[in-house]
Amino acid sequence: MKSAVILLVLSVLAVHGEERGSLEFSLGGGLWMPALLESDAQLDPGPAFLVSLRIPPSLGNVFVIQTGYLSASSGRDAYDGIAGIPLTVGYRMYPMYRRFAGPRGIEPLLGIYGGGMLLWDSPAGNQDASSTGAAVIGAELGARVGIGESASLDLVVSPEWVGAGSSVAGEGKDLTGLRLSLSVVF
Repeated sequence: MKSAVILLVLSVLAVHGEERGSLEFSLGGGLWMPALLESDAQLDPGPAFLVSLRIPPSLGNVFVIQTGYLSASSGRDAYDGIAGIPLTVGYRMYPMYRRFAGPRGIEPLLGIYGGGMLLWDSPAGNQDASSTGAAVIGAELGARVGIGESASLDLVVSPEWVGAGSSVAGEGKDLTGLRLSLSVVF
């Protein structure tokens, strides 16, 4: 009899465990550091604001559609800085995710993404601003920290290659850099 009660309790707990199976939405911010590989670049890190929709094909992985606003100030006298709006699609996995773990602690995450970005500069004087498109390919390494029953924080470091069609703010076409972000996921 005791075994039957224990099995019944365990089966109820297993069915009641929180599953990831619905759409997730995230809002976040961070730091964008473009042109880190260019020796003569004069761009300073700037703020990044990000919004994403996450679609789970399975419980331990998600497809991520992300957009936002990125900006960086320029050390060149003729420009105040550059700004960009990225649109990327990626795949993220949580290798330590366990389906019936209940409230989770810290889960590492890995991901890749690609897409495009609209970039423009802000001239300091009355020069004409220039804009261009760019290709974006990046990787993600980070962690998800549970902050309740249905919300979590994602802390992500993303090295990314950004190849611009033409130069903006007197910089080269290679704006390869790093993006650091902290997002609230619900």
